[in-house]
Amino acid sequence: MKIKKYRIYLIIVATTLILFSGFRKDYFEVSKQLDIFATLFKELNIYYVDDTDPDELINEAINSMLETLDPYTTFMTEDEAEDFQVHTSGEYAGIGASIRKINEEVVIIQIYEGYSADKAGLKAGDVILQIDNIKMTSKNTAEVSHVLKGSVSSDISVLIKRPGVKNTITIKLKREKIRVKSVPYYGFINNDVGYITLNSFSKKASSDISSAFDELKHSGMKYLILDLRNNPGGLLSQAVNVSNIFLPKKTFIVETKGRIKDWNRKYYTNRKAKDTDIPIVVLTNYGTASASEIVAGAFQDLDRAVIMGNRTFGKGLVQQPRSLSYGTQLKITIAKYYIPSGRSIQARDYFHRNKDGSAKTIPDSLRHIFNTKGGRIVFDGAGIEPDIKFTDNDISDFTTSMIKNNLIFNYSVLFSNSNSSKVDINKFIISDEELIDFKKYIDSEGFVFESKLENKLNELKILADEENLLSELENSISKLELRIKEENTNAFNRNKKQIKKLLELSIINNEYYERGRYLYSIKNDELILKASNLLQDQNKYKELLVSK
Repeated sequence: MKIKKYRIYLIIVATTLILFSGFRKDYFEVSKQLDIFATLFKELNIYYVDDTDPDELINEAINSMLETLDPYTTFMTEDEAEDFQVHTSGEYAGIGASIRKINEEVVIIQIYEGYSADKAGLKAGDVILQIDNIKMTSKNTAEVSHVLKGSVSSDISVLIKRPGVKNTITIKLKREKIRVKSVPYYGFINNDVGYITLNSFSKKASSDISSAFDELKHSGMKYLILDLRNNPGGLLSQAVNVSNIFLPKKTFIVETKGRIKDWNRKYYTNRKAKDTDIPIVVLTNYGTASASEIVAGAFQDLDRAVIMGNRTFGKGLVQQPRSLSYGTQLKITIAKYYIPSGRSIQARDYFHRNKDGSAKTIPDSLRHIFNTKGGRIVFDGAGIEPDIKFTDNDISDFTTSMIKNNLIFNYSVLFSNSNSSKVDINKFIISDEELIDFKKYIDSEGFVFESKLENKLNELKILADEENLLSELENSISKLELRIKEENTNAFNRNKKQIKKLLELSIINNEYYERGRYLYSIKNDELILKASNLLQDQNKYKELLVSK
């Protein structure tokens, strides 16, 4: 323990001395603060009343320091750095399943079709109890994920508990090379309208989309829906390459500007486009972020596509991984990016915070006006505003609360496991009786919905008590409480349509994988259907891209 402590202390001191040459004009202040930290760390480890864990202390110090910056500047351990590499490459050696922690258990939430987990019979909802001879019951998802991965063709044995099944099950399988597709689905909405969903900007995103586009175009596609909803981004270079499929060579897409001037750069398309004329609708929502916003923003600024859906997340900051000692990395924000009109879409100011420490947001009144290539007005400072807003798909607070409590997923697993045959993907609907059964299930799980209004009323009661006004307002507050309880009780009935669709989607996803989810969505997603209708009304489509 002592040797480990002093090894870390020596590393800190050595790093302090070695790195000084890289600092700029604030060399003395950095030197001073690092010296204070090194001596403090030494005294703490020698004299603190109990044994301390140096790794834990250092990680806490690093993470606390980075929390004062933006949420995208993060320290990655060696394992986390490997996971980050998997995210950007889209490839790893494993079994082909995604996991999540649910109620202190690590649960398989997605099986990738055709890979080892699928072929061996693992299912969504399976709880991982043990891998080989290592118990997983006290592990977090990162630890379980690390054990699931390994070398290609290596054997692995997984002990699972399956909801609705009495006995545990041991499943043996082999690890294999897994490629998480950037384009999980593409197809036709009708004879003319093609649909491509892009869920990440990993290193093969542009080639995946290019292949999907070629196949659809060859099959007669005249219009395209590009779905970027819930796409968190990825590689900036891939955002440029994806844009290049639909924009001419030498088109300016994005500029990055940071403190190190040598790193500032303008990005242009560098290849001949596949199709600069096909009408496109890009679908966005709050989960559309970063590289996705570069594509949506470039298409909007250059009047290349109609953006439809909800406002995007608003992440206009560029990160770069920097290698550190012992396989660790620092993912650091090095620049802001600016799309073709010259605007930044960064929605939060992490460098000038509110008094409570939260990041400031730019009020609409202070956002700046910019213009698209054709003269349409667009704004900075809050993501990409769609040309056609569509909020009908917004999930209510009540339904969101059920999702966060994993009730829809858990019920869908029990539903699938209790039926001997798969549902018919083309005909399946949740019946009224099954919806009643789901209501009984969430009640049995003790689900209680607390609305935002209810939370605000509780805050009011606390404030009234502090001001000695609670007894005076008691009658009014009681009436409000009763009314809110009535609303909360009726919330299930008000959201039946939404709950029904989400249950159907979850069950189909469990039984038919991602492919099934998208086959369901293109027939039932109102935003997709509205985008298809718009594309087939070319007069209306073209009007939206013209300055008024």
